[in-house]
Amino acid sequence: MTETVTTDPAPCMDFHLSEEENGLVEAAVAMFSELSTDAAVVAGEEDETAYDERIWSHLVDGGLLEAILPSSAGGTGLGMSGLVQVLRVQGMHLARVPLASTAVAALAIASLGGPSATLAQIVAGSARVAALLPEALTRVDGAAASAGFTLTGAVDFGYLAPAATHVMVTFHTLDGERVAVVPVDRIGVSLDHWRGISGQLHAAVTFIDVQIAAEELVGVGSDAAGWVRRHLLVAVAALQGGVCHEAVRRTASYVSEREQFGRPLSTNQGVAMRAADASIDSEVIELTVLDAAFGLDAARTEPGESVDVHESALVAAWWAKQAGIRVVHATQHLHGGAGADLDNHIHRFFVWAREIDILWGAADSIRDELGALVTTKDEQ
Repeated sequence: MTETVTTDPAPCMDFHLSEEENGLVEAAVAMFSELSTDAAVVAGEEDETAYDERIWSHLVDGGLLEAILPSSAGGTGLGMSGLVQVLRVQGMHLARVPLASTAVAALAIASLGGPSATLAQIVAGSARVAALLPEALTRVDGAAASAGFTLTGAVDFGYLAPAATHVMVTFHTLDGERVAVVPVDRIGVSLDHWRGISGQLHAAVTFIDVQIAAEELVGVGSDAAGWVRRHLLVAVAALQGGVCHEAVRRTASYVSEREQFGRPLSTNQGVAMRAADASIDSEVIELTVLDAAFGLDAARTEPGESVDVHESALVAAWWAKQAGIRVVHATQHLHGGAGADLDNHIHRFFVWAREIDILWGAADSIRDELGALVTTKDEQ
């Protein structure tokens, strides 16, 4: 995606993909289509593995992680605009890999500074990262120590944490929030695995007197916590956009082929309107994600990002959560009784979206934060 020059001083979003982005999307479509079929998703649920090792290996070998990194880190420089395209395809195929959190961690280290050894492991495919943000009732606190910090606390929703070798944890200090990338086998870190409604494995992560070194911090002297959160919210919104896009596509096919009273369901006005509303919601999710990703990339060299970039990230997150639930409720409903069948694949899109809905802040909390931000901006 590129910036279009206009007389308006603000950058104008061009939603056409660049040649490099188109190539990235084609590679992602080919890989996920082959490796994350409906049958493979079911098999993954049954074998209870934390992630799909085949997909992760192909992601790394195909250079999809390197493609998003800046050239200073040996990447192609496609950034968030490239990452959201890959995550959208991942969501369409319900692929079980911790791509969103690992890629954002890699971007954070490359852009803000951090443990270079961990970044090298991510690029090589030997490191996978789960992201831990403060929650409504739980958080991780950091006490200053001679060599860094001592972390104590917990996060209940470690999304795909059992698949991770490291955690990128945002923790609270007397001077504000900081971010560190810590190996999961560090003394004092414990994971209590649990299975989400999507069938994927997550974990409650507890820190008891965990020692971290200054070299493990991300973005020393910058607003790393805010930077990481904005990128994570947009990344998971892109994943949700893919889930919704494919759910709508499958539903359109179903209601066009399924007949009732001698005619396709799609000829029923109520069905057509419900499907159209879901399609519009799905499109808005994708457009707000692209807009937010473009803004994040434009501000990548300035860690203290503008209010507008923060606002666009919250807009994308809110649409993904609020509209995403409307979409999957509609698509499941339009499948009739079959949509509620746990063995029907449309139900898997429903539970994936419901799980993403509560990740890193529910829609209402995002809406309230967005409202406060807009109000403050208008008063300035």
